[in-house]
Amino acid sequence: MKNLNDIDKAAFERAIAEHCAIVSRICFYYSNGRDEYEDLRQDSLLNLWRGWKSFREDCALSTWIYRVTLNTCISQLRSSKRNPVTAASELPELPSQDDDNPELLRQMHALIGKLPPREKAVVLMWLDEMPYDEIAGVMGATRNTVATWIRRAKEKLVKMSNE
Repeated sequence: MKNLNDIDKAAFERAIAEHCAIVSRICFYYSNGRDEYEDLRQDSLLNLWRGWKSFREDCALSTWIYRVTLNTCISQLRSSKRNPVTAASELPELPSQDDDNPELLRQMHALIGKLPPREKAVVLMWLDEMPYDEIAGVMGATRNTVATWIRRAKEKLVKMSNE
């Protein structure tokens, strides 16, 4: 008979394997380079493990993973008060799904990396095709507020890309 810790560990490992791209993408956008990316990713995974037993399933697992990972990255950002993202060439490779134009993707990731933390977070979730209601749940905002944030972030991205 397995003990409860083994069952929790196996379920956690399955959940992380299924949603590892979420953690990787968020940590990528909040990091200044490969070492910081790895630190953020490890801290996020540790916080996910610590909170695993308290996950109440009152939201989707992916929503909970977003929330914990974002909170980890934003907390780290606030505590370190570091500079914005450095050159895109110094960032770790982001796991890609559609790699038709890697240079265009890299430019897009660099622009998103320059957004303020809240806008960066909502754009990441929007790009992952998360419904507005779920984004609102993660961000602690209303659906209409999320729609406004996304619209403003898109406008900023267009403006930055034209500079």
